[in-house]
Amino acid sequence: MIECGLLNFLKSFKFKEGYYSLSSILLTLSFCFLLRVKSIEKISRETPGELGKSIGLDRIPEVKTLRNKIALLSINEQSKHWLGRLSNHWMQASTELAGVLYIDGHENPYFGKTNKLPRKYLTRLRLALRATTDYWVNDRIGQPYFSISKSVNTSMIKVIKEEIVPRLEKDIPNQPTEEQLFKDKLLHKFMLVCDREIYSNDFIIDMWKKRIAVCTYKKYVKDKWDEAEFKEYEIENENGKKETIKLAERGILIEGKESEKLPHPQQQVKFIQTDNGTQVKIGYKHTKKKKKLWIREVRKLTESGHQTSIITTNYKLSIVLIGLYMFARWCQENFFKYMMENFGIDFLISYFQSEIDDTTELINPIWREIDKKVRSLNTKLQKLTAKFGKLIIVGDIQETKIEDYQNKKSQLQEDISIYQIELNELKNKRSETSKRITFSELEENDKFKAVYNERKHFIDTIKIIAYRAETALANTIKQYMAKPAEARALLQQIFKSDADFHVDNHNNTMEIRIHYLSTNRDSKVLKKLCKFLNKTETVFPNTNLRIIYKLVSD
Repeated sequence: MIECGLLNFLKSFKFKEGYYSLSSILLTLSFCFLLRVKSIEKISRETPGELGKSIGLDRIPEVKTLRNKIALLSINEQSKHWLGRLSNHWMQASTELAGVLYIDGHENPYFGKTNKLPRKYLTRLRLALRATTDYWVNDRIGQPYFSISKSVNTSMIKVIKEEIVPRLEKDIPNQPTEEQLFKDKLLHKFMLVCDREIYSNDFIIDMWKKRIAVCTYKKYVKDKWDEAEFKEYEIENENGKKETIKLAERGILIEGKESEKLPHPQQQVKFIQTDNGTQVKIGYKHTKKKKKLWIREVRKLTESGHQTSIITTNYKLSIVLIGLYMFARWCQENFFKYMMENFGIDFLISYFQSEIDDTTELINPIWREIDKKVRSLNTKLQKLTAKFGKLIIVGDIQETKIEDYQNKKSQLQEDISIYQIELNELKNKRSETSKRITFSELEENDKFKAVYNERKHFIDTIKIIAYRAETALANTIKQYMAKPAEARALLQQIFKSDADFHVDNHNNTMEIRIHYLSTNRDSKVLKKLCKFLNKTETVFPNTNLRIIYKLVSD
């Protein structure tokens, strides 16, 4: 925990220490999260005296005290500044991991009854619920750097452009200089890897203007490449197993949807040859040419014949690494799943609310309601049209059957006409209604407040540190295990094992004697872990006692 920065940059906080110091509060929370205590309330179920020994006191703080301390540590964006300095520290410590960044949104359901947050569709629950969204930035192997929380429905592209990219440009180490970028037109600063939510030609072009590479899946792929173009490549997955994949690559030209307006119209003169001679035609140009960019498209051919399309502006990366980084995006999805199940990352810490800026843009509820009706009518119209096309006379042609057939056809045609007229009216109404409005333009009944996220931000920061510490320990013991995938499960067992504390003031040491585990195999791995930790020569916070880990009777 100390190595991962738990007790670093504590000057970011204004904290008046009493019986419990700032370090003891942070250690208490981090140890509880490692023990899979997902919420602050559940800490009361733990044995206070036993956990108190682990922080060097007679007991841990009670829940009420913890809540008060968390409230003090969360005001004035103290936790935001703390995480900002920590994420910069993590990037500097592992520069090789900071060049490729995974970005994705994670929804936190909100079940409060006093606040009418906008509904969002949660894919994992297949439900539209009131929720807030956290946009997470993770490194190349899925370890988190930081997150940005939003109560108002905001596109991921907007969050990346306005909040994430400026922060990354400032923090990521070893970026190429302006001179290097000028000399090498294909060089980039760093690469963002995201899912289809950021698929936008304008966004990709805008990012490349900043010399930031983007890698994402391509939407609306209708054509198929010739299978002869695909070549076999051998790759090694995270478990060390080798497998063969088929990849192919082409260059494609993308074009932005919108042209930039010129500050002043430009006069254009054209000479046109006609039978009566040369005529001069004068016109005015009001916009620049549409933005265009050549990018790389890589496709993976599966055994079923499906072609998965990836596009990127990383011109330096090999075709194999493009595929690996894109498919390894699941490491971030696995991070969300693991954090939800083990650390309760989607838990709200409090239901405190804050005001939303009047200039904040959001989807117009009236437009959304009309759009919902348009979609519903479209579905009904498609079903009726399909039914109309399939209506045929079966069997012998008889007068009664023909009459019945004509009646059904005419009824369906009448229904289709009614739906079509209603659909056209709704579409016109939708086009006349603004899709996005400012918060101040909302009706009073539709207005809501933002969920106060400062406390959650503080708690999530400690959970990030706990996750990174657990990941570091798991990577350490994997090499000694027959089944490396079970490393985290073994660590959970170790965290919950009994241990004895013995302080030697003469030698300035504190021995932590851990009891043997359930199997000899696991105990051998624990011995290796103790040996590794002892080499770090960690000193217990606020003391001169060096920590020594060992097993009982060793």
